[in-house]
Amino acid sequence: MGRHLLRREASIRARHTAAAFALCLAVAPAVADPALADPALADRPLRSDQAAAEAVPSLRHHAGPERYALPMPFGEPQFERFRELYLSPGGSSWIRAVQRRSEPYAAFVMERIRFYGLPEELFYLPFIESEYLPKAVSKSGATGLWQFMRNSIAGYNMRIDDWVDERRDFMKSTDGALRKLQWNYDRFGDWLLAIAAYNCGAGAMDRAIAAAGGVRDYWVLRERQLIPAETRSYVPKFLAVAWVAMHAGRNGIDLGWPEPAQWATVKVDRPVDLGMLAEAAGMDADALKRANAELLYGITPPDRPHLIKLPPDRAEAAAAAIASRERLVNVYMHKVQSGDTVSALARHYGVTVAMIAKLNPGLNPDRIRLGQSIAIPAFKDVGPYSAAKRPHDELRWGGSHVVAKGDTLWSISLAYGVQPELLAEKNGMNLNGVLREGATLNVPILE
Repeated sequence: MGRHLLRREASIRARHTAAAFALCLAVAPAVADPALADPALADRPLRSDQAAAEAVPSLRHHAGPERYALPMPFGEPQFERFRELYLSPGGSSWIRAVQRRSEPYAAFVMERIRFYGLPEELFYLPFIESEYLPKAVSKSGATGLWQFMRNSIAGYNMRIDDWVDERRDFMKSTDGALRKLQWNYDRFGDWLLAIAAYNCGAGAMDRAIAAAGGVRDYWVLRERQLIPAETRSYVPKFLAVAWVAMHAGRNGIDLGWPEPAQWATVKVDRPVDLGMLAEAAGMDADALKRANAELLYGITPPDRPHLIKLPPDRAEAAAAAIASRERLVNVYMHKVQSGDTVSALARHYGVTVAMIAKLNPGLNPDRIRLGQSIAIPAFKDVGPYSAAKRPHDELRWGGSHVVAKGDTLWSISLAYGVQPELLAEKNGMNLNGVLREGATLNVPILE
């Protein structure tokens, strides 16, 4: 079974910052973001780092020299208010909680940032987007660490269907978000504009620049209120988070020095339940599910290969379990009885017809047959399905149906809501009888 280990170069390990890898599994409850919802529009920032020396508190922790790739707007009132909030006891607790929640993803995110040669401050964008929760969903439906909208994933190797929402895949969404940010930078030629456009959209930024006579300066556009109110707060808030968290030690926030999580991927070419795979591979099921949050039901798609992310030391055991071809998915097995329909089965078991069809290659939902066995994903605990029997005296017979090519007693009984045995009886046939194309059958009158 092929697998690809994700490795970082040794030089990357040497360049770790305490803030980028403050890592501990997300067991602490989320702490509310202390930032102001919509502070008043402020004056232009000082375009100088002269105030930085006075702004930096005394060191309470070992830390390297302060360095940033993005200009910090020291003296800009809204930035300073945000910075003060994140340095407060509540704000520091929030920074610490989110930083710890980033632990499973931090090494990968930083590796991709450095791969693309982007500002390392971008590591902190998910702080204000999702608080590093892969299943986070905004009021507008944006989803995942990087909060992609459903209509914004085209071209970024993500898909959404009955089985997966790859906006929740920390690898694919991170790569997509960084490529989007790079594209924004190439378009606008400025990182603050690129980050602002990530929030309000490239089209809105184009219109703002046009309204400003071609000026490409975030602070000018903000000052003139040519960008949305949310975006006017978005960039100062992000920069304040990055300033506080990137050198957390000098700000009195002890993040510790945990070992960053590494990941391997194992290819799966059949439906596999993550819980069952975790048991077979000797690993924690909850951790495996967090790493593969894109799987909506914790089951890999039945109709295409999927890469499962897991710790490197568990890859071999997982690959062996998958290669064994033993059943690694929980399903209900239903034997088709008179009156059954796939749509009724789907409703009873809480799945879609498409899911049932994909888990049963070759199944035609409109042409199931008596005695046929159908596998149904076991997403919830329900009892066996039994079709409700319609009393015969409720049916008004006397209608007619002309047999068309491909018709069967079963398909016709589904169309008219009658049991196939009764349909056969009313037409002097048995269930195994062959229908002649063009023949007329007695059927119930549809009301």
